[in-house]
Amino acid sequence: MKRTILCVSLLALSLTACKNDAKSNDEATAEERTEQTKEANTEDLPLAFNSDEQYQIARLYLDLKDKLVQEDSYGAKKIAEIMMKKFSDEEKKNTAEEIANNEDNIENQRNAFFQLSQMLEPTFAETITGGKLYQQHCPMAFDGKGAFWFSTEEEIMNPYFGDKMLHCGKVEGIIK
Repeated sequence: MKRTILCVSLLALSLTACKNDAKSNDEATAEERTEQTKEANTEDLPLAFNSDEQYQIARLYLDLKDKLVQEDSYGAKKIAEIMMKKFSDEEKKNTAEEIANNEDNIENQRNAFFQLSQMLEPTFAETITGGKLYQQHCPMAFDGKGAFWFSTEEEIMNPYFGDKMLHCGKVEGIIK
């Protein structure tokens, strides 16, 4: 009789221990799901950065891209003039100035825009806190050397060719 009670007690203890382990695994899985959900929800948020200044620069960059897609060199000039005032970095400021000073030559503006894209890539990657930026690439830009840009839309709207080759390119990465 004592053995039966002892066996039943051990069996009950084992089942309780297994149940607690299952709970721990469920809790761990729940934590993982919560973390994944937070990450996914961050992507669904509007575009956001560490500071308002970084957000403004990103918005201006995206507006500049749109003006180049539309082949609006005057609009690109006006946005670049605003960007010049926002940049504290001399190299970025000079590149924005090059865009502003080339209203009569959209190809020069596009070349400077590519330089600006390269300069802003680390800033975007390190400071984005919400939403996502698609890094898009056109292999035919600049005589086949290729060039990339950033967009909040997955659809390709090529700033290097405008209407000539509006959808030339592909998404190469996502910054989130």
